Amino acid sequence: MNDKHFDDFLRLQLQGSSPYLDDGDFSARLLASLPAQQRLNPWLEKLIVLLPVTLIAALVLRQFSVRELIQPAYGWVLTLDMHSIVMLAVVMTACLLIAPVVFIFKPKFLF
Repeated sequence: MNDKHFDDFLRLQLQGSSPYLDDGDFSARLLASLPAQQRLNPWLEKLIVLLPVTLIAALVLRQFSVRELIQPAYGWVLTLDMHSIVMLAVVMTACLLIAPVVFIFKPKFLF
C-alpha cells in the first residue's frame, strides 16, 4: 500500500467517523475537575530565562583568554581622541537614561 492509497483510506475513515462519541459526560467532568492554570510571577518567569542564559554566557566567556579580550579594547581606548571619548560618554549616558524608561512603561511591541 503506497502513501497515496493510505492517505485516501485515512481521509475516508476520518470523514466517515461520527463527530461525537458519547462518553457519559466523562470529558466534561474531567475538565471541570482539573485545577485552574496558575501563572508564574513575572519576575520568576524572567529569572527562569535569564539565569540559564547568564550561566551559559559565563561559561562561554570563561573559555576566552582575558588578555586576548582586554588588550585590544585597551589599545582601542588609547587611540581615541577627546571628541570620540565625549561622544561615547554621551551615548552611554543616553542608553542608561532611556533603558529604565523603556522597562517602566513596557511598550507592547518590545515584550
